Amino acid sequence: MEGQAAAMVDEICRAEAEYGSWTLMHRFSLCNQWLRRIGNSDIEGLAWIYVWMRYSELRKLDWQRNYNTKPSELAWNQKNLTYTITELIANANKQGFVSPVWLLRGILGSFGRGGDNGQRIRDQILEIIHKHRIGERAGTYIEQWHQKLHNNTTPDDIGICEATIAYWETNNMGKYWEVLNHHGITRERLASFERPITTQPDYMPHLINDFRDFLRTLKSVHSGADLITSIDNARHCFTQGMHNKVNDILSNLHHWDKVAQIERTVWARLEINYHANKGNHQQYREILYVDISLDLYVRQLCESIIHVDMAPRHYIRELNLLLDNATITSEHPEFTTAINDWKALASRYVANLEGNRDIALVLKSAADRISRVLGIAVDAYNKIIQPKAQAIGTRCKIEEDFIDLFTEEAVRGSCFFAPSMILRKLDAQFRGIAKLKPWQIISPVSKIQGRLVKVELLHDVSYSVYTEPTILLSKKVSGEEEIPEGVLGVISCTELDGLAHVSVRARNGKKLLAVCFNEEEVKKIEEYAGQWVSASSQGGIITIKPAQAEATAVEHSDSHEAPQVKRPHPLESIAITADQFGEGKTGAKASNCAILRRSLPEEFGVPQQVALPYGVCEHVLSNPINEERHQRYTKLIESLQGMEHNQQVVEILDSLKEVILELEMPEDEIHEIQEKLSSIGVKRDDWAAAFTAIKKVWASKFNERAYLSTVKARISLNDIVMSVLCQEVIQGEYAYVLHTKDPFTNDSSHIYGELVLGLGETLVGAFDGRAFSFTVNKHSDEYQIESFPNKSVALRGSGYIFRSDSNSEDLPEFAGAGLFDSIIMSFPQEQLLSYANERLYTDFGFCREIIFKLREIGILVENAFNGIPQDIEGVIAGGKVFVVQSRPQV
Repeated sequence: MEGQAAAMVDEICRAEAEYGSWTLMHRFSLCNQWLRRIGNSDIEGLAWIYVWMRYSELRKLDWQRNYNTKPSELAWNQKNLTYTITELIANANKQGFVSPVWLLRGILGSFGRGGDNGQRIRDQILEIIHKHRIGERAGTYIEQWHQKLHNNTTPDDIGICEATIAYWETNNMGKYWEVLNHHGITRERLASFERPITTQPDYMPHLINDFRDFLRTLKSVHSGADLITSIDNARHCFTQGMHNKVNDILSNLHHWDKVAQIERTVWARLEINYHANKGNHQQYREILYVDISLDLYVRQLCESIIHVDMAPRHYIRELNLLLDNATITSEHPEFTTAINDWKALASRYVANLEGNRDIALVLKSAADRISRVLGIAVDAYNKIIQPKAQAIGTRCKIEEDFIDLFTEEAVRGSCFFAPSMILRKLDAQFRGIAKLKPWQIISPVSKIQGRLVKVELLHDVSYSVYTEPTILLSKKVSGEEEIPEGVLGVISCTELDGLAHVSVRARNGKKLLAVCFNEEEVKKIEEYAGQWVSASSQGGIITIKPAQAEATAVEHSDSHEAPQVKRPHPLESIAITADQFGEGKTGAKASNCAILRRSLPEEFGVPQQVALPYGVCEHVLSNPINEERHQRYTKLIESLQGMEHNQQVVEILDSLKEVILELEMPEDEIHEIQEKLSSIGVKRDDWAAAFTAIKKVWASKFNERAYLSTVKARISLNDIVMSVLCQEVIQGEYAYVLHTKDPFTNDSSHIYGELVLGLGETLVGAFDGRAFSFTVNKHSDEYQIESFPNKSVALRGSGYIFRSDSNSEDLPEFAGAGLFDSIIMSFPQEQLLSYANERLYTDFGFCREIIFKLREIGILVENAFNGIPQDIEGVIAGGKVFVVQSRPQV
């Protein structure tokens, strides 16, 4: 934090924590000054002010300290501040979850509207006292409150007034304290005012009507989010359509059908926001307060019926309304796309949902995408809001527990929280209809024991070495990570593809990897954090329970023999064609593709290919043209010694990559490679892009995940040699991966497959969302869809791909596949995906057709390799199935 933001925060914190005299009036004045300087586009600056004013709203900052404020002056400062914010909102954008509009609305909603009724607060309480001849005797309840109102009226006075009326209406003092507590006002707070209230009200029911009028005056100054008050103040700004919709809401305030009332309220918000006159700031301010009140009312309605169990169609209707409500003030491309997909698919399938597994999976997939986007929103809130809450809270001496929960409470108060509650209800129903277990067991292990450790991200502990058997409970697993040494199992709280890199490596290493979808179950597991537990798997369910700690030392990588990496043949040619591929020259990808081209029927495709065999990178590096680079490379390799579990190794790895990317080649060798590449269509003019892609593949030897895996397996990076396989990129509709033996059950009679739209990198890489996944019997027409796709993006690209093909990828006990990179010569473009009209969603017969096509190619490829189960990658283009690589399944 520096510059203007640092100056602002310093001034705010000095005023709040150090000034001898301070009131709401001063706070509003200072806030106004800074908002004028910041404007409506500085997200960071607005976030600081949002946190500041939110702490004020929650009474964590003094509302009055050693200073008497006239109500008229307080109200005037409030009004000025509201007009400043109104002006800023009128021209602010609402792109993103934490947008200028969101922050400014949050600031506006954190205090009352102010206005011209400030003096009226003083006058009206005196009028009531004089009208009813109430003696202004010191120490009486009315007189104590009158003195507070006269010197320092605050939003507390609304609660005090409502509590007093409640007592007079019921003659029940318990009701008085109940209403005060609802407003967060305790006996101690009343007594802490500089004009303290230390007595209880006398029973004076004849004052009820006068005090109801007085309550309206108090709300006109101090309340912004009161529904009735905001509507009354804005009536003169309404179109006839607004009047009609608001009147419909008011006439149904007590109707039993809360979903219908949510619908009325959302329609009113849509009408108000569409017709609001932003050019007239006086009118727009009143409209904003109505809109903020209606947004709050929607959440209250939702919370009032969240405990009621409803049929899926009613939850779907409610969710659609809550999503419409959220998008009124927030624009996010994926959120909008996910909502449109959800609504289209729900409309198409809801009538036939009951008892239909595939429809339940379709709707679950669409709903899961929305949940995932809402998770992104929460992450965005945390990233921008929580550090500021910590900074201001610490300097202003706010209790630590409250600071820690600041963003969580902000999220609960946002328009995104209500949809998340309904999505949890629907998820349970969809899972029930689809007969899904609350667990996804990706790498099964019958039973393990260890200490349960809770982490946010699996990547955060990649360099850790656990000295005792450990089971990790991770909030998120992206799919790219390496499981740390000493960890026997990982339980993820977020969805994960069964064929992601970490999934393959977990199965290869015989480590438990599972996803728990049940939030209540996750909370139960969290209670065991730090304790010794056992994790056992039976019937597709993981059971975690306390166990007796064992003194067994964890088996680390240095306790077993390292796998032997095969030495490549001496380099003979720097580029070879498919007929020259073979062991010692190229990796399994190239060699197997050559076999497939000879073995598969013509109706299946295998791209043409050439390769740069083992040793070309080392040959280029040793060329005199790269002498200085070679020296840097050697020093960097030497500096890796002793860095095995030091996160600073990333800097060395990055530097090694930089050296590789700087390499040059002599002209004669360039021509030799160009000649071979041109045989499969790579133009000579594209050499620069091709050579950059080749070098990126070589450099991926120094990927962080590759380094961690080699360290764990006790394989020296010096022993790993990279060949590069070049193929034409097949521009297909879908990319797939098949395992010809079900990796979850080890059933060789079943094929497991995953499929995504576009290029396959979204399937095996760390791209959010699930793939279309299925199992199919090799010997019958039995199949089952496991999930429908909901990846956020597809990668679209063409041209040529340069695939990593190292001598380490298929070693026993070392899941080398996916550690290194394959690079498309022309960088692929991300396409935001919409699934509303995708055939996988709309035509279940098409799904069956795809599954059986992939079963056929899976059987053919496995047979081509003598029945050895295969890990196959390919593409479907124009109905034709292509195989781009295959290797033994691990």
